[in-house]
Formats: sequence, structure tokens, C-alpha cells
Amino acid sequence: MAGFSIYLGEQFDKSYIKHMVELGYNHIFTSVQIPEEDEQVKYQRLTELLDYLDQYEIQFIIDINPNLLKPKLFQILHNYTNACFIIRIDHSTSVSTVNSILNAGFKCCLNASIVTPSLLTQLKQVVTDFSNIIYCHNYYPRPDTGLSEAAVTHQNKLILDFNPEAHIYAFIPGSQKRGPLFKGLPSIETSRYLHPVESVTKLFNCLVTDYIIGDPYLDETIAQQLYQAIYHRHFILQLDNYDTTIQTTLQQKHTVRIDNPEFVIRSQEARQYIDTTITPTNTVERLPGHITLDNTLNGRYEGELQIIKAILPKHPHINVIAKVIATDLPLIYCMQPEDSFSFINHAKEME
Repeated sequence: MAGFSIYLGEQFDKSYIKHMVELGYNHIFTSVQIPEEDEQVKYQRLTELLDYLDQYEIQFIIDINPNLLKPKLFQILHNYTNACFIIRIDHSTSVSTVNSILNAGFKCCLNASIVTPSLLTQLKQVVTDFSNIIYCHNYYPRPDTGLSEAAVTHQNKLILDFNPEAHIYAFIPGSQKRGPLFKGLPSIETSRYLHPVESVTKLFNCLVTDYIIGDPYLDETIAQQLYQAIYHRHFILQLDNYDTTIQTTLQQKHTVRIDNPEFVIRSQEARQYIDTTITPTNTVERLPGHITLDNTLNGRYEGELQIIKAILPKHPHINVIAKVIATDLPLIYCMQPEDSFSFINHAKEME
């Protein structure tokens, strides 16, 4: 599942929260143990947040110190029947702590980055329903301190050995970075500066099952791109140098051919969309991110649309009609056969 973070020491952006929830981000991570945040303010804002989202079915992951696991907190959470609460214990986890959370009617989230075989063995002996145990990796604000892909994979394999159906969460950075370092909040170090779609792809390759935006804000266009790419395998690409004379093709939804080649992405349907003769124009060198359309000189291939993934020479039969913007370029390398894709024009027309 997809999630995002809300920090209780900061004012809520209700329009952003509503937008993310309506996009499909139905998991919210928050914390009541961040040292620089005022404790009284945190609990007041937690209640405000729960009130605001009471109409939605949200799963909240609440990061908390075991010392704060008191009946008063449980009573507050029990007032919200539409929500599902997952209490995450960052450290000092014990079987008794886990049991106290489960017995209160909540799910318990363990720190996936440091969970041990010993703890999992003990829990397996006393917890009757292991589906109530969730796992979430840490995020790492300081550059160069994030986990390696090998370490995350190792921990996840350990977890899955005990519970093959486990939900394992991890974090990726957002657009607006959180202080005090403002360097992103990833679980895996190599994803710190990647496009979110690349970051989540990397997490899933490491056996993570669910992702959370660690930073407090993700650009709305990117949030939509991310959700669509990960959960619907549909890629929304923003274009520059857009040729408006062939809008019929660029405004359609396309599918990556199942027999897709190495250096280009071929549209399965594009030739069906052509309703006019395509004259040769802008037959220049093809660079990564270029969108091309075969012109009338290519015979039965006229109208074939491709997204270029490698430097290719110019060809008199192939028009360059648009270009994927630089920030979206990584997306084309995440696309797989039978994925779908569409385009958005965010640039001026070609001259």
C-alpha cells in the first residue's frame, strides 16, 4: 500500500492531505517521539488529524516510545472507529510490549531494520495471529547513513521466513525535505536522490511490500505519477517541445509492446491512431527521452510511436515530435512490457 507522513509538530496542510488520500494514499505515518517537537502540541494535533480524517478509512502508523504506551493514548485511539491503528515501536521492543499493543486491540509494527531472529522466534510462540504484526524500516535523515539494498533484502528475507504474508514498509524521500538536515528521509541510501518511482521500484526489488513518503510533502503531479506507475503500471510522462500537429496520437493511452526491444519503447496501438499523412519533419538525431513518430516514408510503419532509451542516429523516415522532460526521464527505464503510458504537455509548442 501507499502512504505519506504527517508530522505533529507542524501545521497541517489539509488540502494536501485530502489530495493524497483521494489519490489512494490511505496509510499515514506519524510520530509522537520526535525530540524537537512539543509533546502537548503533538497530542493535540494527533486528535485534530484524527478528527479531520474520521470520514476516511485510513491506516495510521504511529511511531512511539514504549514509555508512552498508556491507557490514555489507547482511549483516544478507540474513539475513531473508521481508522486502523498500527503502533510502531522503534526500539526497546519486547514480547510484553507487543502483547500490550495487541491486547489493546491494535496492530503492532516492529522496526524491520533491527528486528532479530530471537525476537521473531519468541513472538511466533506467543502471538496467535501473526497478521497483526507489521514491519517498517527506519528512515535516515543524515546522508550516507541509509541502509544498503543488501541489508534491507537480508532483513526482509528474515521476516518473510517467519511470516510469508508479512507487510513490510520502507520510506522514500519527498519533494519538500524535512529539517533539520533537509536531505530527504529514505530507508535505502541509494534512493536518496532518485525519482520516487525509481525509489519504490528499488524497495520492491528488496522485498519491501509497501512504501511511505518520509518527507512532509510530495509534489502532486509526482504523487499521481507514482501511484499510477506502482499500482496500475501506468506511466504518465510530461513532455517538452510538443508538436501540436499530431495531438491525436499524443493524447491517447498507449501500451508497451510485449516484445519490446532494448533501445526504444514501442507503442502497441499508435499506428491505429493515425488519421492523416505524416510528412517528414524534424528528422534529427534521436536522444534518450525523445518521442518519435514514423513518417510516410516508412510505409506500413507510418504512425509508429517510440520512446527513445539510447542515442540513435537520425533517420529520414522518423520524426522527433516531443521530448520527455528531464525529471521524468528515469521513468522510461522503469517501464516493462504491457505497461501503459500517456503524455501530458507542460511545455511550449515546437517552432
